[in-house]
Amino acid sequence: MVHRDLFGTGRLVQAADLTLGTAACPATAQNAAENVVTFTAGLHECGSSLRVTPEALIYSTSLNYSPVHAGNPVIIRTSPAVVPIECHYPRRSNVSSRAIQPTWVPFHSTLSSEQKLLFSLRLMNDDWSTQRASAVFQLGEVLHMQASVSVGNHAPLRLFVDSCVATPSPERGSSPQYAFIDFSGCMVDGRLDDATSAFISPRPRLDVLQFAVDVFKFAEDSSSLVNPS
Repeated sequence: MVHRDLFGTGRLVQAADLTLGTAACPATAQNAAENVVTFTAGLHECGSSLRVTPEALIYSTSLNYSPVHAGNPVIIRTSPAVVPIECHYPRRSNVSSRAIQPTWVPFHSTLSSEQKLLFSLRLMNDDWSTQRASAVFQLGEVLHMQASVSVGNHAPLRLFVDSCVATPSPERGSSPQYAFIDFSGCMVDGRLDDATSAFISPRPRLDVLQFAVDVFKFAEDSSSLVNPS
C-alpha cells in the first residue's frame, strides 16, 4: 500500500504514475478517501528477484514513480523516483503463521534526510573566523555578514543572495525598509558615494558568501535598530 503523498509535501501523485518492479505492474486498487494505492503481486511476479542468505530468503522489488508531464510541457513540478523494497523471510521458522513486514523506509523520509538545506545569515568578526558576539555597532564601522548553506548529502551548491533587506523590526514587511542587496544579487549599497560596501572575493567555499556593508541607521527611527533578512 502506497500513500499518494509520496514525497511528504502534500502534493498527491497520480496512481497511474506508480508501478511495481521491473515489469512495471500497475496498481490493483485505489482508495480515493484515504489517497492510498494498493499493489497485489506474488513474490516472483513483477520482475522481483530472490537472494538467499544463511538466515533468510530476501525478495527484492521496487516502487517506481514515473510522472507524465501535464499542463505546460515546458516545465515539470516533480521528479521520477525509484523506492527499493525488500521482504525478508526467515529460513529457520514457520513463515506461514505470521505476517511479514517489508523493510523499506517511506521515500519522503529519505528525501527529507538527504535534501534538507539549512541556510544561515550571521554577523562575523573582522577576520571572518567566528561569529561576532555583539550586534552593537557605531556609525562608521563595517558589518561583516556571512550567508551559508549546509548541504549535508546534497550535491555541491553555489550560494547566491538574491536580495537582503534591512528593517527596524524583525518583521520583514515592516516599514521603512532599505534593500542593500537587490536586483538579483547586486550590492546596490556599494554604488553610493558615501559607502564602500562590497562582496568579499574569493569565496571561502562555494556554499558560503561573505559581504561587508557600511553601518547605517534609519534617519527617522530613534531606536537605531536594524534587522537584516
